[in-house]
Amino acid sequence: MTRQQILTWIQRNGLFFALVLLVAIFSFASSRFLTLPNVTVILLQNAVIGLIVVPGAMLILCGLVDLSVGSVAVLAAVVFGQAMENGLGLPASLLFGLGVGMLWGAFNGYLIAINGFSPIIITLGGLAGARGLAEFITQGYTTYGYGPEFAFLGNGKLLGVPVPILLFLLVLAVGLHFWYRAPLGRHMIAIGGAKDTAAELGIPVKLVPFWLYVASGVASALGGLIVASQLDGAAVTIGTGMELEVLTAILLGGVSFTGGRGSLFGVFFGLLFVGVLSNGLIQINVSPYVEQVAIGAALCGAAALDMLYQRLERLQVPIDKEPIEPVTQGAGGGQ
Repeated sequence: MTRQQILTWIQRNGLFFALVLLVAIFSFASSRFLTLPNVTVILLQNAVIGLIVVPGAMLILCGLVDLSVGSVAVLAAVVFGQAMENGLGLPASLLFGLGVGMLWGAFNGYLIAINGFSPIIITLGGLAGARGLAEFITQGYTTYGYGPEFAFLGNGKLLGVPVPILLFLLVLAVGLHFWYRAPLGRHMIAIGGAKDTAAELGIPVKLVPFWLYVASGVASALGGLIVASQLDGAAVTIGTGMELEVLTAILLGGVSFTGGRGSLFGVFFGLLFVGVLSNGLIQINVSPYVEQVAIGAALCGAAALDMLYQRLERLQVPIDKEPIEPVTQGAGGGQ
């Protein structure tokens, strides 16, 4: 195998084997780690991030990013809480909460995908603006006590499986379909790899990212509502640091930050890797500061592999060519 083939194999499969090795180490260190209750805890702790990771990975595949997901999550939870406080009822309040996420995502998409604004600047503005708006609406007051029907969203079970995990798996299944089976997957790769060329081929280079931003806003709002359901309260602390957790799972999963290359399966393994690492270190009573260092080191390693991969891609490979025979002029050729 060539160096490039080896590195490609590592990028596609290395995280999976690293995850297996990590599970084996923690299983040996703690008898409680590889048990059904603890596996459920790991999935439950990462289900909300997983919901948001799917459209977030699609945006990065297109060469874009959404840094406002945590703030949109808290804004949706706060709007839901205010609607419940004012007696609008559960269905209408849920629609208000999800609607906030959809509108914010459409706003991001309009500015970034349609009008070409910088995705980092616009979504950083959203990170501050949406959370500031949530704090303005609540004035520091946390609404709570939404009833057992809403509590089911974050704490209920269907067929013995927690609802947040089922919602995450549903979103993941839809994402896998679009990523690998539908034309959208090829369109995202084309937009992230060479946007101008994609436009010449007739790919809707503005509409695809626009709708991905809408999906990211809705997923963020749903994540915020799930957390509010788990807490039975719409606190302004919801979603704090969520942007970093989402980006960590995506980049650790091998999606290139410049766009055009990545795997949703890799992102799923990246999400599990972070969840297993965090839970396993807690199981063996390691300081949480060490956990952050370990995740940071893993992310730096993934970034180094991505850079090395890009450099190897740019290497020129010599191609053996047949010697070109000199063209001789016939008897009738002019001098």
